Amino acid sequence: GAAVIELAGQALDLNRLTGDLAISSAMLADVNQITITGKSVMTIENLTSFHRVNQPDTLMIYLGGFHNQIRRDFVRKIADRNPEVSFFHFGDIDAGGFYIFEHLRQQTGVDFKPYHMDRETLLQYRRYTKKLTENDRKRLKKLVCGRFKDVIDYMLEHDCKLEQEAID
Repeated sequence: GAAVIELAGQALDLNRLTGDLAISSAMLADVNQITITGKSVMTIENLTSFHRVNQPDTLMIYLGGFHNQIRRDFVRKIADRNPEVSFFHFGDIDAGGFYIFEHLRQQTGVDFKPYHMDRETLLQYRRYTKKLTENDRKRLKKLVCGRFKDVIDYMLEHDCKLEQEAID
């Protein structure tokens, strides 16, 4: 992604890499500095989507579903040291994806914006949707008055959800 990471006294320019780089959770604490050289940071819920998304001006961070304390601390470190950068989260258009998004915002204090987690995206990819389970319905109803109200109302009315892997 679009960043330079200083790790154990060495600078690593991610812009110069042609593939992905994995940094173990244990090593994230050893990151001394991270400078975003692009316009944004995006956390991504699922691995398939992480490999597909191509945003040259963005640092991509794979979460692997729910984030842990180490990843949240890393996101806060990025936000603290790069206040001009925008933050996005790309997750499933389902109850779990919305909960992950809200939890990420609350636990990091970072003003994340949803990326392709809206009604328009759901409509565009409706041929890939799946039916809601009863548990999905219960969880969605708890979220219906929040930022995702429009898409959740549609999901409940049309009995659908969408995994982010279906989105190009």
